[in-house]
Amino acid sequence: METKHLTADNTDEWWENYERVGKPGPYHRPDYLQLLAGNFEHDDEHAEAFVLQDGDEIIYYPYIRRSLKSVPFADGSETDLSKYDDIVSSWYYGGPFTSKDDNSLCEAFAEQFDNFCQSENIVAEFVRFDPNERNYERFDCLEPKFNRETVPVDLTKDKETLWDEFEKRNRNAIRQAQKTDLEVKPTESDNDYEAFYDIYTNAMDAKNATDHYRFKYDFFCDMLETDLSTLVVATYDDEVVGGAMVVHNEELAHDYLRASDPDYWDMRVNNLLCYGTLMQMRATGKKMFDFQGGRPGVFKFKKSFSADRAEMYLGTSVHMPEVYNELTSEAERVGIDTDGGYFPEYRVEKSN
Repeated sequence: METKHLTADNTDEWWENYERVGKPGPYHRPDYLQLLAGNFEHDDEHAEAFVLQDGDEIIYYPYIRRSLKSVPFADGSETDLSKYDDIVSSWYYGGPFTSKDDNSLCEAFAEQFDNFCQSENIVAEFVRFDPNERNYERFDCLEPKFNRETVPVDLTKDKETLWDEFEKRNRNAIRQAQKTDLEVKPTESDNDYEAFYDIYTNAMDAKNATDHYRFKYDFFCDMLETDLSTLVVATYDDEVVGGAMVVHNEELAHDYLRASDPDYWDMRVNNLLCYGTLMQMRATGKKMFDFQGGRPGVFKFKKSFSADRAEMYLGTSVHMPEVYNELTSEAERVGIDTDGGYFPEYRVEKSN
């Protein structure tokens, strides 16, 4: 067996290995991870991939690596945190992928990756498995744990069937919105990008959202200038009043970032925006749209577009237990809630 550690300096080889496992969804592409790193939760993030090769078969595992210098107690820590890192999945989904149709390489991968992490001073690892690729099924040795349901929409169905499968209250809301002067369309306008960014930022401010959901304007533009993403906007009297930033590849699209002006909620702008986005993705050949999951209120809205469900699983690993325990103790001393269920325990929760 052979292992490889890939970074942005090995992009061509990274792409080759991504393609060898069947080119899974857009969150696992090298270019997406490299755009996300540094714009996700911490400035000191780096996109990497680990590859295990056994003959003609491989396991491909992309992830984001982050220095422990970004933990709140770094300056006063008794541990030299500049020597240590931890890793987290791509966002929204991540985890390893195998070119085989079974889990025969799982144990070997777990052992080899654990050895790699120890040699690289990677203390802990958090994995969000992909419910669409169902990669948790091939990595039972990593002990994936069910987290939540997600809402996929099968875009290969005809429009009438899709419409009939919406919940009645959703169909009524869409009809209500269609009677107004709201319009939904894809856009490549810089002015529309900026307008949507302002609406999205205001929405995050109103929710008091953590850094997990906040992005710089340059990241929006960088994403939308690639083939990874499309912006669909809702307009009223030629003014942008909502938008949905969709991340996609040739077949699969994700409800990535979405927000609207509260002044237009009574006109059911959100229902029309989502419906228009689904139809746009269907028209461009996408076979599946993933609304992903969310808190109860958000999930209730998303599931009104589909009766189908997928399952999201999480995985956690501690590769350096002694260091992990030291960091958790230091976090406790500075008042971080280490019993709240967040992993790793020594970091402050970034999502809400």
